[in-house]
Amino acid sequence: MKKLLSIIALLSLSGMYSSCKKDFLKSLPKNNLSEGSYYKTEADFTSAVNAIYDALQADRELSFFPMSDIATPFAGFGSSRFGQYNDGIFGITDGWTMGQTIWAAWYKVVFRANLVLDHIDQPGVTISQKAHDRLKGEALFLRSLSYFYLTYLYGDVPLITRVLKYDEQQIPRDGHDKVIAQLIEDLKQAELLLPSVTEYRNAKALLGRASRGAAKSLLGKIYVYEKRWPEAEAKLNEVVNVDKDYDLEGKFLDLFWPTNENGKESIFEIQYHSGVKEGNSFVRFCSPNTLSQIQTAGFGYITPTEYYLDQFETVNGFPVTSNFVSRASAGSAYRYTFTYSSPDPAYDPAQPYNLRDPRLAWTAWYENTPYITEFQNRTGQTGVNYLQQYSNENGHNTVKYIIGKLDPTAGDSPGNMILIRFADVLLLYAEALLHNNKLSDATTVINRVRQRPSVNMPTVQAVETARGINISNDKDALFRYLQKERYRELAFEWGHMYMDQIRWDVFADEIVNYWTAQKYGHNNPALGSFDKDHYLWPIPAEERNRNPQLGQNDGY
Repeated sequence: MKKLLSIIALLSLSGMYSSCKKDFLKSLPKNNLSEGSYYKTEADFTSAVNAIYDALQADRELSFFPMSDIATPFAGFGSSRFGQYNDGIFGITDGWTMGQTIWAAWYKVVFRANLVLDHIDQPGVTISQKAHDRLKGEALFLRSLSYFYLTYLYGDVPLITRVLKYDEQQIPRDGHDKVIAQLIEDLKQAELLLPSVTEYRNAKALLGRASRGAAKSLLGKIYVYEKRWPEAEAKLNEVVNVDKDYDLEGKFLDLFWPTNENGKESIFEIQYHSGVKEGNSFVRFCSPNTLSQIQTAGFGYITPTEYYLDQFETVNGFPVTSNFVSRASAGSAYRYTFTYSSPDPAYDPAQPYNLRDPRLAWTAWYENTPYITEFQNRTGQTGVNYLQQYSNENGHNTVKYIIGKLDPTAGDSPGNMILIRFADVLLLYAEALLHNNKLSDATTVINRVRQRPSVNMPTVQAVETARGINISNDKDALFRYLQKERYRELAFEWGHMYMDQIRWDVFADEIVNYWTAQKYGHNNPALGSFDKDHYLWPIPAEERNRNPQLGQNDGY
């Protein structure tokens, strides 16, 4: 699975995959060049499905997507990618580069999946039933994954389920409900066709491909997003309690190191490996860009805010609050001063990050972090340090996925990008249980995430006792606690925080409340309000110029 360069044999048959990120529709008719001679054997379809995965891996645009968390109050600095949310200023238009590139990248995946699905059931195909089912299931899953992001980011989008002919390309958008109905149908079929991840683990060559658990998890996630709570609970229960193919990694940080990829917590990852041109470029964009010796190269995007670090409780389950004092220039960056407080009697404001949820040190760099020792042990590097001014803004950088100077390609990493993992599914399952008024069961699931061995945070019940509050028997309070647990667990991985805040309809309030005037020493005015029409991204102008029938979302 890691050696996806074998798809070159397929790509050389025609130019149908070239320049897709600029205009994938223009490449569609080129498919006719190879229809008569290709898509006949198991090897043909294996190469064709590998090409779908390559569209995930090869397009740097998709590895930008975790930067969407910059839009939330939990991180900042993103230049022309997500910097439009900095200082409380919303500057996204239909010419936004990220809106165009993400659209084109996901539609390239759709196109390549449709090539497989158009041909795999045609007469004259010589393929075993087992291979047919797996490869078709993978194509259905990958097309569904694409449309999951397309419809929840852009709203109504063209639902393309076959390769279009040249004169069919001018098509309008389809309604969100129609797209979701297709995804549910496709994922139900995919879960019947795909094997268990256990089968992949026993055949290492297949590990990393979409599995039955991936299809079920994505389907359960769609039910959650659609607030179809009984169906969400039932489907996610299959993943958690019936199939039992997954478990939490004991060591939280192991999830983000190449030596542990596709492990027992992994449900679906974008695959990379060392020695290839197209590595995981996410680390290049979020690593510090100065003298820290952490990474070979970096642009310093995704700088966690102090407000985000406040989400991490003390080890006794108490909240911590930071209060801004000053910001001073330090070369090309800044140094910040805060005061800190907590009702935890054991908390020392002079050492604000000590005795905190261990996930804090494995999520954000901060001065005097104990993670430096672990990082040096993992990388074999020496002389690593971290100072606030290594961050372009906010005094912090991300930790996840940063694997040091092991990266072989000028800053790109061989480490995989995790799109779906078991902790995400557990917390979605807890959310479904909560909304189905099974608060005790939801609390048990939340505790399972909080108490993996390396984290071992107090149970929700222990937090209640220590703080003298009611959480587990109060539906609204438990939901707020679940939201914070998702923030603590899933930050800066694959846009989970940003997409969660949008689907929960808390995004507008969060950023309005955060961007008060002169926030953290900036020159910004108070945001005041946020137009919820901007929950959806604009339909890219470049796409609308090619296809005037697309129309535009409100607010752009």
